[in-house]
Amino acid sequence: MQRVVKAVTVCRFLALVLAFVATGSRGAEPESVVQVCYETWDPYIFDGDDGTLQGIAIELLNTALGDLGLVASYEELPFKRCIADVRAGVADIAIPVTEGRGYLLHSQTAFAHWTLAAIVPDSLALSSPISLDALNDLSVIMISGYEYPDHISQWAKSHPDIAEVTYSADGQGLVPFRMLEFGRADVFIEDSFWSAKLIESHDLNLRVLEPALDSAISVAGYRAELAGLRDDIDRVLKARGQSFRDALFMKYTGHPESYVSGQLGTAAVSR
Repeated sequence: MQRVVKAVTVCRFLALVLAFVATGSRGAEPESVVQVCYETWDPYIFDGDDGTLQGIAIELLNTALGDLGLVASYEELPFKRCIADVRAGVADIAIPVTEGRGYLLHSQTAFAHWTLAAIVPDSLALSSPISLDALNDLSVIMISGYEYPDHISQWAKSHPDIAEVTYSADGQGLVPFRMLEFGRADVFIEDSFWSAKLIESHDLNLRVLEPALDSAISVAGYRAELAGLRDDIDRVLKARGQSFRDALFMKYTGHPESYVSGQLGTAAVSR
């Protein structure tokens, strides 16, 4: 009888231990976190007035991950470092990256539109509409390391006066804009919406010429092992439809996606 009591006591003790371990294990399990690196780009990825990360690309990715039971951990990095980290497996996703480049596994979903325009000093006698040929005799700033659309890249190869600069560590990207103000160049080719916002917020004596010179779709870039996650995110966002995307673009820009992209009538969800 004593042995039976001991056996029952031991069994109860073991059951309690196993229950505690099981409960503790569930509580200790980390969330399924996707590591995402990015470079700030209003209206797609930027710090809001309250310090939280906001933007069209952020809401697109967070929505898809939320539907899949995942969460994102974001880290701001210079573009080249971000790409290198994804390729090395340190990060899972880079946003946004230029479509059609072979260094990462790309989404079918558009996360941003790089709509390139000519930014010029107020004093420069140029008016819209503008074309690349109209810039042939002017000094032009372009960003070193950026992969411009082929149309602009081919034009730049034969241009006699291209100044390649990098964005400074001031976190604002003002260097090429100040170069225009100080007369060190005539034109800067950069994203139209982002440039217009920066010019307004810093009260610069510059203007953005319309229409855009060219545009490129930017996507999410994944490390090679994450084809399944890429496909799941594409599927979720495609199911949300264009109305969901247009609502985000209206929220952050006041315009539907087709207006901001410079590609009126072009479907951007999945191509």
